[in-house]
Amino acid sequence: MRKLALKKLKSSDLSLFKSYLTNHPQTKQKGFNLDLSVIEKVFFPSLRASLEPLSKRAAHVDLTMYGPGMAGAHTLARKVKRDAKNIRLNGEIIDSPVTDPDRYDILAPGDFAVMEFVGAALPTAVNVVLVAAGSPEDATLHAKFASLLPSPADSMKVLPESQLEDAIKDAAPSISHPIRDWLDAALLEEVAQGSSEAVETLNKSRPGRGLSPSDLKAAKDSAERTGRLGEELLDQYLKSSGFSGVASHEWVAQVNAVSPFDFSLKMDDGSERHADAKSTSGKFSTPIYLSVGEIKHALSSGVPYDIFRLYEITESSASLRVARDIAPQVAPVYKAISAMPPGVKVDSLSFDPSFFEFAPDVFEVEVPEEDEEGE
Repeated sequence: MRKLALKKLKSSDLSLFKSYLTNHPQTKQKGFNLDLSVIEKVFFPSLRASLEPLSKRAAHVDLTMYGPGMAGAHTLARKVKRDAKNIRLNGEIIDSPVTDPDRYDILAPGDFAVMEFVGAALPTAVNVVLVAAGSPEDATLHAKFASLLPSPADSMKVLPESQLEDAIKDAAPSISHPIRDWLDAALLEEVAQGSSEAVETLNKSRPGRGLSPSDLKAAKDSAERTGRLGEELLDQYLKSSGFSGVASHEWVAQVNAVSPFDFSLKMDDGSERHADAKSTSGKFSTPIYLSVGEIKHALSSGVPYDIFRLYEITESSASLRVARDIAPQVAPVYKAISAMPPGVKVDSLSFDPSFFEFAPDVFEVEVPEEDEEGE
């Protein structure tokens, strides 16, 4: 789901930083070279075509740098640019912030950048954690990443989120290390949804740092993409699998983004049901968010309202469980919020999935092979 990559930094990459370029003026590149096998073939298949009509064939991105060591966010505006042979992250040379004037001096060839690219057809933001061998706080992480790119010729690889999680757990950096901010995407999803409990957990794990505006925006964008992806996967699944009892379906939310349900299901017996796709990249136990409008619809429409819970979502798969007709469970909840004092309104609520009566059956949702090839 997340576009994560591990990059081994070469002298030419480090020329993006003023401190390195000053000491090595012979370097010419002045940007991070982005391997086509990763940036184009995996993350942005239409990248070259999308860059072609843009001025200087460059897309402006919000660049946020973390590290080396414990250094926090350094936010910049830069470009992802195409030239005759390569695609690079470049732009104005990066100087250390005035509050930390020696920040980037420690970087050397063989250090690493953990990179996250945000965007659909084009990158709109790039988040980078720099990991330096010369930083004591980075030592265990550097050793772990070196084992993932062991050859001197290795440059850049896709870094599955599960592999990043394993690397962080094995390296066990300080609890305040900025790379830990990337460990729990599901927690960031909950923060983006407005969960006060998730915000409290996040603030405890990042004392004094919280979440930067650019990171919050990225979390909201990611949560929105996860929701859309869940609907797309469910639509494909309903089309291809002949889901038990469903004769046909309509993806209502595709044409009406404010519909209180996502799908209308026509059942084999001629009856109708409404289905809401509740999606997360996290575990099944991740809270489910329902708007009051969705709750009211479940109670008043006269049509059974089902929750299709898609979890552990990737670009091409998810696990699925279904809770049928949630009206009996949400009726007392709606009664309680309707009794709020005048002037107080509740717009949405979060539910532990155990609140609903989910069937034990787990369905594995996968994009059909022909659809993957056609993307």
